[in-house]
Amino acid sequence: MGRFPFCHSVLITDEITALIETGCGRNRLADIEKEFAPDMVIYSHGHPDHCAGSSFFPPERLWGPEECKETNGDIPRMAERFVKPDLKGNWISFMREIPEIRDFKVGNYFGRGHVFDFGDTVMEAVFAPGHTDDHYCFYLPHEKIMLTTDIDLTSFGPWYANPESDIDDFIDSIERVKSYDTETVVSSHLGVIRDDIHEKFDQFLAVFKERDEKILEFLSSPRSMDDFVDKALIYRKYPYVASILRFFEAEMIGKHLDRLMSKGLVTKKDGRFFRA
Repeated sequence: MGRFPFCHSVLITDEITALIETGCGRNRLADIEKEFAPDMVIYSHGHPDHCAGSSFFPPERLWGPEECKETNGDIPRMAERFVKPDLKGNWISFMREIPEIRDFKVGNYFGRGHVFDFGDTVMEAVFAPGHTDDHYCFYLPHEKIMLTTDIDLTSFGPWYANPESDIDDFIDSIERVKSYDTETVVSSHLGVIRDDIHEKFDQFLAVFKERDEKILEFLSSPRSMDDFVDKALIYRKYPYVASILRFFEAEMIGKHLDRLMSKGLVTKKDGRFFRA
């Protein structure tokens, strides 16, 4: 069902058979390899729920973003990129166990604006940072299909909990992807969307403001970062690997607080945040 730590994959059968994303589970990948033997396997960014099965395929068939290519496929270096040092071991253990990620090597790279030609089907790589530094969506112009990957339009809203994630870049990316002439969206975690596409993009964007408002409301009295994390304004609860989810909560809250401080709406003194 596309739920983290997995995602929906897309199979394109044309003169060249291509698999987009390797996060659909190793059993499904084995079935796909047996029945279709994809000529090209492409992942959108370095999060394990999108590239965990990449080790299933030989490097010469695998394509990844040129951004962050020095870390993707090297699990310890990916951990250093996505969590703080004292959580590295927990992150590696979780990702090896559930999506079953293994080290992988990439033989080919694509960059922004790259056009994949599969025959009758072509696909443009749309650079969309903010979620991560190497995040891409994919647009099929003939079919007017956008694979929005982790601009996933879920009710949870945008996710920007790695140290490299950036809210302003994420907003710009969502607006840019929204501007394409799209009749069908394929979300990595929600599936196929054909109705009210622009409205769903707007709802997704509105979550940033809603989280700002929740933070300002919580600042009815001075709060520490621990107070915010305990409150879990974004995650609501920490059902698994709580240490990592608490870190992600702090990362996202911290990015909002930085933006609110830059606007003069929040101040900080002695490790506590105040509503200005």
